[in-house]
Amino acid sequence: ITAIVHLRYGLLWSWRQGKGTASEQLHLILLLATLPARSLLVTDAGYIGYELFVALSTAHVHYLIRMSSRATLYTEEQQPLRHWRQGLVWYWPQWARDQKLPPVQARLVRVPGKKVDVWLMTDVLQAQELSRATAAQFYRWRWRNEGFFRTYKRTISGVKFRSRTV
Repeated sequence: ITAIVHLRYGLLWSWRQGKGTASEQLHLILLLATLPARSLLVTDAGYIGYELFVALSTAHVHYLIRMSSRATLYTEEQQPLRHWRQGLVWYWPQWARDQKLPPVQARLVRVPGKKVDVWLMTDVLQAQELSRATAAQFYRWRWRNEGFFRTYKRTISGVKFRSRTV
C-alpha cells in the first residue's frame, strides 16, 4: 500500500495497493491526481527520480524530499556537486543527460539535526515561500506520521489477511 497522509492531522488522503513488488514511485505518480494543485508532497529519500519530478511538475504539485547519497546533483556550471551545500541545484541523472532531457532545478535545504543534518530538496525555489524552519517542521510531521504507521503495522502484525474481498 502506498498512502498519502495529510501531514498536519495524520488523516489518510488517498492510497493505492498493489503486489509486494509494485513500484511505490509509480503508485505515487498515479495518486497525484488526488491532490489539489499547489500541494506540497513531503516524502522520504525513496522517492527520488526524474520521472517522478516531471510528473509532480506536470500535476502542479510541489515537493520536499529527503536526499540520499545516491542522488547526484549538479551546480549551475553543470558540474557534479561534490559537497552538499544549500542553494540552487539541478537533478540530472546520466540517462536523462544522454537523452538530452532538461535538468530538474531545485533548492537544497539543510536542516540541522540532533545527531546528523537532514538534507531536503524542494522545487520551491524561493526561501520566502518555503523557509528552512517551515521545511523542518513539515519533515518532522512526516516523521511523526511514519512513526504512527510503524506502530499501526506492529499492532496488526498478528492479523492475517486471507483475501482482498470480504
